[in-house]
Amino acid sequence: MLARLITGRYNEAFAAEGVTFAQAGLLMRIFAQPGIRQNVLARQLQIEKSAMSRDVQLLQKNGWLTDNRRKGLFLTEAGTILAKRCHKRWKVLNAQVHDELGAEVVDGLTLLSEKMIPIP
Repeated sequence: MLARLITGRYNEAFAAEGVTFAQAGLLMRIFAQPGIRQNVLARQLQIEKSAMSRDVQLLQKNGWLTDNRRKGLFLTEAGTILAKRCHKRWKVLNAQVHDELGAEVVDGLTLLSEKMIPIP
């Protein structure tokens, strides 16, 4: 239930940018790691390959992303601008959620995620 509530809130925030929370996450990660391959990105973000493919195709269709099988994923100029806007929105929303939940709850959720998601 908590995951649905938080995801819904983040989706609402990113709707103003024309993307979902998951798509914004992809844009921000590709901005930070240009040339990353889809399979590596899917592993890092714990996203199923089919969901990754759908979002990558949509981001390409909207002109925000290029996918070169040999060189990896890269943002277009428009994608870079969008990724920067998404990052600003993400920082503000994270601060709001942190303030609302409190440091103790956020620390507990962080610890839980670290224990459940193996870091390569």
